[in-house]
Amino acid sequence: MLAHPLLAEQPDLATAINILDDWAAHQRQRWRQPGLAIGVVYDGELLWGAGYGWADIEKERPVTLDTRFRIASITKTFTATAILQLRDAGALRLDDAVSDHLSWFDLRYQDAPAITIRNLLTHSSGLPRDSSNPMWTECAAPDWDSFVADTQKRAPTRPPYAAFAYSNLGYSLLGGVIESVSGQSWADYLQEHVLDPLDMRETRPIPSADDPLLATGYTRERADGRRDALPFWLMKGFEASANFASSVNDLVKYAAFHLVSHESAVLSCYSLLDMHRIHFMGDGWEGGYGLGVGLYRMNDRVISGHGGGYPGYLTLFSLCRELKAGLIVLTNALGSDPHEVVSQAFKLLLPELAKLQEAAADAQPEWARYVGNYESEWARQKVVIRAGQLQVISLDWLDEAPTVLEPTDSPHTFRLKQRGQSNETLRFELDEAGAVIRMWERNEYSLRLRD
Repeated sequence: MLAHPLLAEQPDLATAINILDDWAAHQRQRWRQPGLAIGVVYDGELLWGAGYGWADIEKERPVTLDTRFRIASITKTFTATAILQLRDAGALRLDDAVSDHLSWFDLRYQDAPAITIRNLLTHSSGLPRDSSNPMWTECAAPDWDSFVADTQKRAPTRPPYAAFAYSNLGYSLLGGVIESVSGQSWADYLQEHVLDPLDMRETRPIPSADDPLLATGYTRERADGRRDALPFWLMKGFEASANFASSVNDLVKYAAFHLVSHESAVLSCYSLLDMHRIHFMGDGWEGGYGLGVGLYRMNDRVISGHGGGYPGYLTLFSLCRELKAGLIVLTNALGSDPHEVVSQAFKLLLPELAKLQEAAADAQPEWARYVGNYESEWARQKVVIRAGQLQVISLDWLDEAPTVLEPTDSPHTFRLKQRGQSNETLRFELDEAGAVIRMWERNEYSLRLRD
């Protein structure tokens, strides 16, 4: 177990972590699960992490934060990152036809537009999900040449953009696009241009069967309570969709990259924002898919990330970018439930992490002059100081979220932090005596009402 010094300063957060620790240990026993590793990330660092149970039952090798697991479809986030990096470099466009980069690819739904890179990234291509062979049942994937030959025989099941339909085949094609555009193999490109810049030395695009740190993957629990070890195998032609192996400690570095809001050595801040917004809305408008990540709402927070399922392994990589928080859950058995671990962990931790950010906000004494009521023909508003922030509240629409005023370098001028609005400014106008007389929002104003 590893804990951050911040927990000594925040007793309520430490209590939430303690509850999570005991709950996770208890659930692993209830589920009779071989091994489990959890990492909690905050502000780019490992806040807390722990390993439970066995990486290998027969050898009694314990799970640690350095134990490597097959992370399966979390691989897709790395493949998507590589594609966006190539876009940043001007080497491709997301609306390029796949056939622009893979000359052999000519699949097309009748009378429909060409399938694009964007379609592959968002699972909106209409392509089938997997291989035409029982890959997941027999633990054997085709090599690239066989993948190409088989794919050429597969017809799209619907036109592009008609529906979200998860496709490992589509993401495997992205691996071919990366190779075609970069001149490097998918694995070599990811190693040199994503893993090395992030110092992810313990992550393997192509895992090895004799890796002493690799957890053994196990079946579901049999009727007699037994679990069998599953064979080691590689995704080969499907590698860009699900081949990676990694550990909690290395995925902390990956989470830190996804949680930043500035430029990084891997992606522009704009591509990172693009990655973590919905590009294809799910049924019921409860969530959707971005560029290599799924998104959903947990109460008033947006959660993004990706799960992974591989024979012997179920995993989940989840982020709450608003609160600079991440969760990594890795298991080495089918029938485990990393989604339940993430759900309970976020329920425990996000309220406490939100308090940290509220406490970090520091109201400025000079803001007191702005507090009061303002009125125009359009609205009656109230400026208040709350939770360390200067806020504007609508007295006509009290159920609406307040507008937060973020200080700028200009006197009496603030950036409007308002959902769905244009990030423009608000300025308080003062008279010669220094009293506030007007509040200018963008190019319109309200008059200050005297008490």
